[in-house]
Amino acid sequence: MRRFLFWPHLLAGVLAGFVILLMCVTGVLLTYEKQLLAWADRAVNTVPVPPAATRLPIDDLLAAAPKATALTLYNRPDAAAQLALPGNKLVYFDPYSGRLTGETSASARGFFRQVLLWHRWLGENTPTSKAITGASNLAFLFLLLTGVPMWIQRPIAWFRRGLSPKARDYNWHHVLGIWSSVPLLLIVVTAVFFSYSWATPLLYTLTGEKPPVEAKFPPPGPGPYEPLFRQIDAPQWQVITFRPAAGAFAVEEGGWGRVDLKSTWTIKDNALVRSDRFETLPLARRLRFWVRTVHTGEAAGLFGQTLAGLASAAGAVLVYTGIALSWRRLRASLRRVDKEASVR
Repeated sequence: MRRFLFWPHLLAGVLAGFVILLMCVTGVLLTYEKQLLAWADRAVNTVPVPPAATRLPIDDLLAAAPKATALTLYNRPDAAAQLALPGNKLVYFDPYSGRLTGETSASARGFFRQVLLWHRWLGENTPTSKAITGASNLAFLFLLLTGVPMWIQRPIAWFRRGLSPKARDYNWHHVLGIWSSVPLLLIVVTAVFFSYSWATPLLYTLTGEKPPVEAKFPPPGPGPYEPLFRQIDAPQWQVITFRPAAGAFAVEEGGWGRVDLKSTWTIKDNALVRSDRFETLPLARRLRFWVRTVHTGEAAGLFGQTLAGLASAAGAVLVYTGIALSWRRLRASLRRVDKEASVR
């Protein structure tokens, strides 16, 4: 089996190695994106809590930025309210006074936006770059599926010291391959959904379900929205985002990655309707909701993010050691050819 799998494994690694390396390195940089962005905005995303802490109605907060596309509230007394404006601009307001506290860090968000651009589309969002990253991700999946049987056949589970460069690369390749194979498989499989439009319909086909028809509600009236906001039955809510154009409240009762603790409440005929209850959704749709947070590791909180970052780092080392081993093999083969030619 090892001989049968080795050459396709090596060829796929050589052809897609550079793009896979780039995706792994940028994946490491994106590991703690949300935490780092919150830290970069720390001067404007927190506010002093007044003695009589009474939040302004959301209608008053929206009036502070009439063109806002979304309003996000955090269930912490010292948290500023966030308003999204056209052009991917985010600003913070004091939810008690309505005072503007400032904008989000343009440099930090610009940095992560560029990293994401390289992570998904090689720095350029074009059909060609999408095709290359998508194909490279499938090649990475093939490398993992063919690598696991070979790594298990010769199980090397621990790092060793004092090895030659070739033996060291072989040792690192097998050790990291064994320990990172499961999280890397989850990361790579979920990435297929971002690269190819056929992935989601395939998921519904495999579960024997039909893709849902999105329910459309008429645009909501001009308000007031505060009475409707108070009707949301989610006592453990942590984050609520209201989108006026859609007339929908997205409620999070868990951390960033807990999609099973999210719900959507939509305004219909000036009344609030819970339109999305996770536990009642079809299996395929529930699985699709998990895709992004499993890919980033956020499904398991900070531990999952850290594991995904370490797996991405391991993936980068797997590419490096694989290419190094391939180069040594090629160089040795060329030397043998030269030696045979000189003997003749």
